[in-house]
Amino acid sequence: MKNLIKKTCMALIVLLFAGFLAGCGEAAPVQNLQRYDGGDFTLEIDPTWKIINQSDFYAEIPQETLVAFTTPEAYNGFFINVNIVREDLKQHVSSMDYGRANINLSAQNLTDYQKIQETQIDVGGQSAPLHIFQARLNPTEKLIKFVQLYATKGNYGYIVSGGMLPDTPKEVRDLVGATVMSFRLK
Repeated sequence: MKNLIKKTCMALIVLLFAGFLAGCGEAAPVQNLQRYDGGDFTLEIDPTWKIINQSDFYAEIPQETLVAFTTPEAYNGFFINVNIVREDLKQHVSSMDYGRANINLSAQNLTDYQKIQETQIDVGGQSAPLHIFQARLNPTEKLIKFVQLYATKGNYGYIVSGGMLPDTPKEVRDLVGATVMSFRLK
């Protein structure tokens, strides 16, 4: 699982910084979210956000990353995003245990980690941890605020991760949170 945290961090770094920092502006959230069907999951996203599928990923993006969504424009040079990672767990693990292990790894492996909030939400009839924190992916990167949801089904673990700058406007922070929390397994 420690390897997955490293892969997830690499995916976030590449998605957030490589190739996307061409523009600068503020994302304008839309009230009506649109359902995205990912095969074994659904998610509600802002219809103006870009959908980045595996076929469009850079080679450095781990194959566990299924899809990413990003604002059409950067906010202070940063593209706000949500991505979904699916990990093969080799055995059944509860969402709570999977989330707890990932939360502990984040606290140990990320620079300037600071937990903001941790709670449980219902994801299709099962409790799943929602973890909100700030950290740097490495000492030279910007401080990022993350909203992460952890869920399992069968032998798969899912991490739904939203990333934004800490000073992102409230309406956009709320949109990222609503998107992450809309995740449902089929």
